[in-house]
Amino acid sequence: MISLQALIDGEYVSHKQNNTIQVMNPATNEVIGEVPSLEKADVDRAVSSAVTAFSKWKKTPAIERARLVMQLLRLMQDESSLDAIGKMITLEMGKSFSSAKSEVFYAADLGEYQTEWARRIEGDVVESDNANEKILSIREPLGAIGIIVPWNFPIYVLIRKMVPALIAGNTVVIKPSIQSPLSALELAKLIADTDIPKGVINIVTGEDSVVGEALTSSEKISMITFTGSTAVGKRIMEKCAQNMIKISLELGGKAPAVVMEDADIDLAVQAIAGGRLANSGQVCNNTERLYVHKSIKETFINRLVEEFSNTEFGDGLENPEIGMTCLVSPNDAKRVHEMVEEAVSEGATVLCGGELVSEGSSFYPPTLLDNCTQEMKIVREEIFGPVLPIVEFETLEEVIEYVNDSDYGLTSNVYSNNYRNIMELLSNIECGEVYVNRQQGEAYQGYHSGWKKSGIGGDDGKHGFYEFTQVKTVYLKY
Repeated sequence: MISLQALIDGEYVSHKQNNTIQVMNPATNEVIGEVPSLEKADVDRAVSSAVTAFSKWKKTPAIERARLVMQLLRLMQDESSLDAIGKMITLEMGKSFSSAKSEVFYAADLGEYQTEWARRIEGDVVESDNANEKILSIREPLGAIGIIVPWNFPIYVLIRKMVPALIAGNTVVIKPSIQSPLSALELAKLIADTDIPKGVINIVTGEDSVVGEALTSSEKISMITFTGSTAVGKRIMEKCAQNMIKISLELGGKAPAVVMEDADIDLAVQAIAGGRLANSGQVCNNTERLYVHKSIKETFINRLVEEFSNTEFGDGLENPEIGMTCLVSPNDAKRVHEMVEEAVSEGATVLCGGELVSEGSSFYPPTLLDNCTQEMKIVREEIFGPVLPIVEFETLEEVIEYVNDSDYGLTSNVYSNNYRNIMELLSNIECGEVYVNRQQGEAYQGYHSGWKKSGIGGDDGKHGFYEFTQVKTVYLKY
């Protein structure tokens, strides 16, 4: 049994009176660990610790803050750390060991890019209407920031939000998902081996109704940044509104992929299969619905069925290089299957997959559904599993209408070799990201943000970094 502790004000905090959260391995349905189920008082202490540490941390030169954070990132890149944290990710949410180690490595790599902003925090000097006066716009940190991390990328998202927050001069209180807290607390061991001052980074674990509630309701928190479902994002937004707290929300998606009649079929098949089955379909920017031009549909689908059918899936710890693993819980597999059954009852046709591996299992096979229509739930609501509905179209105008007929607007894909089609699509698609002739996968220097109900604010690049700052305007008379 793995037993790990929370981190508050530089000290490890264990559970009280056997008040713990058990962590399950979804591949085996076995309990593999436990973490503290903290109380409101613990969260309040973590927040107070972050507020106290902020007064000194914000005055530390940004380049020195970057040097201290780099100590942590270098420790993460050590092979023993990649193994230790990667194993925790595999055990707690089922990702293959190879993918889990890659997540840790690329999280540290992303963090290293973000530390480079230490010398790039810029303001403006604006000409005044008055004589002998300058107007200065200065970027300053916000304060103590609450970071709420999802289970599907428990370390990548943590680093994605934590590092820019710290480099900008903020302190943080991090709440990992109750489904994947082990990796974050394994990371806490490395934090203790750095010179980062106590209280700058705090990691608290516990029930959403207690720890999440305390964090989002705190009057001492200056910002909440969250990645997760739209439903939870709405609740966080309501909580933060009570104290006028700044928010950055990266929420659900229903990413469309459009395959035009002139597309490179081999390229599109590979990219769409990869973009749907990555992390067992549990990625907010995974391809969630496929629109294929009528003239190439039969050829394209035959190739895609072959690709899906040949994808092996299994235990990611037993087979570290497996193509696909399980969903995060048996309930999620059941939920996905119920969506498939509903689509079939409405007229969809199962081309491959479409059946539970076994009752109570977290595994679900790669599944393709043909003859879907725009009105079906499976085309309109986020699946978050390895299932892809297919809709046929004939004209560019028709597919643009289909693509934008959605509450979501996170990512999208376009496959075409006709630049007029490409320009028309990318100019009209209502999404924060458009990928042309490639699989989803955002760059560190880009800006990962959603439109519509897919979020407010965003991560990565200059715009993502500046989310963690506020502007002070100075009127300097001389």
